[in-house]
Amino acid sequence: MKPVLIIDPGHGGKDPGGGSNQYWVEKDMNLSISLYQYQRYQQLGIPVAITRLKDVTLSPAERTKIVRDSGARYCHSNHINAGGGDGGEVIHSIYGGEDMAEEIAFELQHAGQNIRRIFTRTLPNDRARDFYYMNRDTGKVVTNIIEYGFADSRGDDIRKIKDHWQELAESVVKAFCSFCEFPYESIRTGITLKEYLRLPPEASTWRIYPLNATPVKGNEKGFLRPEKFGGLTYQILGMPQAHVYLIQTRDFGKVQIYGHPKTGATVLTK
Repeated sequence: MKPVLIIDPGHGGKDPGGGSNQYWVEKDMNLSISLYQYQRYQQLGIPVAITRLKDVTLSPAERTKIVRDSGARYCHSNHINAGGGDGGEVIHSIYGGEDMAEEIAFELQHAGQNIRRIFTRTLPNDRARDFYYMNRDTGKVVTNIIEYGFADSRGDDIRKIKDHWQELAESVVKAFCSFCEFPYESIRTGITLKEYLRLPPEASTWRIYPLNATPVKGNEKGFLRPEKFGGLTYQILGMPQAHVYLIQTRDFGKVQIYGHPKTGATVLTK
């Protein structure tokens, strides 16, 4: 079956990667994270591929050809950063992938990693081309480069990656399932998790929309008032599109609501 996603463990073989320290070599940590995710997607029944299963050298041309030829729609390239910063980063192409990057960053943050930035970068002499070859040369595949933290962080990245890399890796699996609307099950319990949408208490009003209408301003069915109740929480009953949720309300029944992280809404898992 053609994969939906291909995972790329960055570096490998003769290329150890720059995000190394006394606790790990970047290429090995990238592979551990990637193999964990590869197995989790298989458990969840999601068609997945991977650029390398062991410590082998791949040139940029070889790596990107594997991605292009995979037939996958998405690619996650896993890395550990270096340079003295702190926090996770997600890099997307100038031509797309920002929504996926935001979903990944949101779940990494929910797993306890602070997010330094979500960004894109172009070649200095050609603003029409991506700087990073994994964004530039993977064709139509939507590729996100995920930096899980800094190997030389003065903050808590080293501890988080060393002791909790599986939780960070799992958060990306959860983000991908959420973004693509695949069922997600916790590895700890094997039980499908219930998710809840939390509307912040500082929001005075929040638009809700009928089920048969596009959730845009002007199509409102009514308004919720989180501020009045110190915040509101609703179980998520479905997700017809990215960041649009189905919830059951007392006064309006089953409705749609827009809850992008930028609005202040958060998704809780129980």
